[in-house]
Amino acid sequence: MTLELSVTGALTLAEVEAVAMGDAGPQVALSRYARTRLADMRQAAMAALAANPGRPIYGFNRGFGSNALFPVDQSEAVELQQKLILSHTANVGPCAPAEVVRAAMLLRAQSLAVGRSTVRPELVERLLALLNARVTPAVPRFGSVSASGDLSPLSHIAVVLMGKGRVLLDQQGRAAFGAETIDTPTYLQKAPQFGLPVFEPIALDMKEGLALNNGCQYSAAWAILAAMRMRRLLETATITTALGVQAMLGSGGPFRKELHALRRHPSAQQVAQWVYDLIGAGYPLRDTTESEKVEFDGDIQDPYNLRCAAQILGPCLDLITRAETTLTQEANSVTDNPIDLNEGPENYNLDKIVSGGHFHGMPIAVDAYGLLQAAGIMARLSNMRCARYVDARRNKGLGPQVRGDHGRPTESGLQVAEYATAGLCNHIWALAAPSHLMSISTDSGQEDHVSMAANVAMRAYEASERLAEILAVELAFASQALSVRAAQGAVATRAIDPELGPELPAPQTATWRGAARTVNVEKRWSTPLQGGHFTPSALTAGVIAKMREVFPPVAADRELAWDIMALAEKVASGEIAKACGLFARH
Repeated sequence: MTLELSVTGALTLAEVEAVAMGDAGPQVALSRYARTRLADMRQAAMAALAANPGRPIYGFNRGFGSNALFPVDQSEAVELQQKLILSHTANVGPCAPAEVVRAAMLLRAQSLAVGRSTVRPELVERLLALLNARVTPAVPRFGSVSASGDLSPLSHIAVVLMGKGRVLLDQQGRAAFGAETIDTPTYLQKAPQFGLPVFEPIALDMKEGLALNNGCQYSAAWAILAAMRMRRLLETATITTALGVQAMLGSGGPFRKELHALRRHPSAQQVAQWVYDLIGAGYPLRDTTESEKVEFDGDIQDPYNLRCAAQILGPCLDLITRAETTLTQEANSVTDNPIDLNEGPENYNLDKIVSGGHFHGMPIAVDAYGLLQAAGIMARLSNMRCARYVDARRNKGLGPQVRGDHGRPTESGLQVAEYATAGLCNHIWALAAPSHLMSISTDSGQEDHVSMAANVAMRAYEASERLAEILAVELAFASQALSVRAAQGAVATRAIDPELGPELPAPQTATWRGAARTVNVEKRWSTPLQGGHFTPSALTAGVIAKMREVFPPVAADRELAWDIMALAEKVASGEIAKACGLFARH
């Protein structure tokens, strides 16, 4: 399968993610028409510059940034581009993940393929050859202000095209060289003997160094991968809501279609419908009346973490959808400076090479921050449910730490997993600093407002990782709760205020919906029903089965960390959301 980059730009976020993830992704090529257009526009621009040697054109025959007033002779134009890239490789810190770098490479290639950056088609093809060979430049992750573009991280990619810099090594490469990265010249020299892919470096020509690093693709890469993951996490949060209703003996009433029709927010309506469907028609409390609910367990209303879930997750869905729209537009945009506004090579006009601000990352920053907001909201919702699961006073008979009637005081079960969700939730909140509101001028004040989009997008990506772990813990709690219900029957408990009267003898017999039940009154009363009434619905049963492949119910204390992380991987990849069979995108 080959993905072609076109002049019109038609990349989807799913395609970006597929290419970014590596071995399973398609090969990428420049369309025939795009190649011809790039060649024609480059030839026309070079001819016009040769005919007007004194005409100042930024990026072609002038210095960069605060050096823009200084002319550069034609004989120095190539040196200028090479030194631009070398001098701008100044990021620091641990390397960005390979999938982020690969996404940035694809996005930069698409921007150049539109034909407004006045580069040779060979430059784009060499970038794609590097991508297709799965040779990934090593990009230290910190240092970009995302205006003028992501200069430094994109330079770390461009310098590898030149045969310099460093590359990331996969497992085979690490085994060969004993390191995670290696300098590119050494890699190119020794890779063939280890069966590793190689590529042919390219010498940058006029405008081409600037064209490679003057865009927002590094920020966009982090944000796109975060958005794709956040969509899957929103779907998983919808599933954990439905499981929470079932496991905590909640009502399905708050998710009824006719209720949500009265508050006209489509995303909340969508989430409510998903939850209602996931609960399943077999759940006895899905359509219960409030009087029946009171009769069942004495509670007329569920806590907000269940009752308001659609109103909470709906805005998160809005934030994710908006980010997807913005990032799809960004993936197919030209972010460069200057930009060639000539429609074709005929009657080529140098005055139509225009300096603008398309390299500014604020559109990415704003919606990457929306992803951070969504992550923070969803994290607290999940953490609150986990806190109720472990609380014997509020978990309706699941016992301390969801141990049911068989737990022993020597066992802690999932107790500290709930602590983990609190720590993770707090970490996500700390990541949500609005960096895009905190511009710091650069380049001698020439670049006096910058977006900090890379910082926001990187934290959105990290927040999505942490949120996957929180949701994994909540899934473990839901699975454990349903296991307890199945083993001992569903038990509803409610504390009795001693001031309301003396304790009553137990047990007593009663019926609910025609079914016999036993009411035991101590300092609380309980209403056991048949466990079969509260088994997972047909849709959520697949989720429980899939998650239990890596996180079986806790029958006795065991190490939890590795199971939680294995489950988090399934959450982040969408494997859990896919297991319910409800979400069309899977």
